[in-house]
Amino acid sequence: MSAPEKSRVVRVFCRAYEIVTTVIILFAALTALLFICGIRLYNVRSGSMGDLIPQGSICFVSTYTGFDSIERGDVIAFRLEDDMLVTHRAIGITDEGIYTFGDENDIRDPDPVTKDNYIGKTVFAIPKLGKLLAFTRSVKGIIFIAVTILLLTAAGIAYKRMNK
Repeated sequence: MSAPEKSRVVRVFCRAYEIVTTVIILFAALTALLFICGIRLYNVRSGSMGDLIPQGSICFVSTYTGFDSIERGDVIAFRLEDDMLVTHRAIGITDEGIYTFGDENDIRDPDPVTKDNYIGKTVFAIPKLGKLLAFTRSVKGIIFIAVTILLLTAAGIAYKRMNK
């Protein structure tokens, strides 16, 4: 490889490294900001909310929205006894709690949501990204992330050496 070709490869590598690390830093900062603001991300595993929150979506849930501020029609997240997370619409509010309903279900949920199993109000959802969230929480995803970090570290060392 000639010197000009090598110089071009080095420039392309350095630019790609800068872009990838910038994207990772921005993603980490956004994730931290969401966490600080009380937003939690959940993977939607069923189609009970239909087109509003399709299966495979990432659901953004505000944990700072209080139980007592929920109104009829709000979409809320809560846990069932088996620790399963559910995101359904509030259809009735009584002294017993909040009654909910999946938009695609035929009947309302049998038990009301109480302060004890309430998580928060769903702010919005992004379709199809739930698969990515599920992957990052799997063994394969964790291995992928670890390998990516190692490769970025090696690329960072190479980047520093090339820019001396």
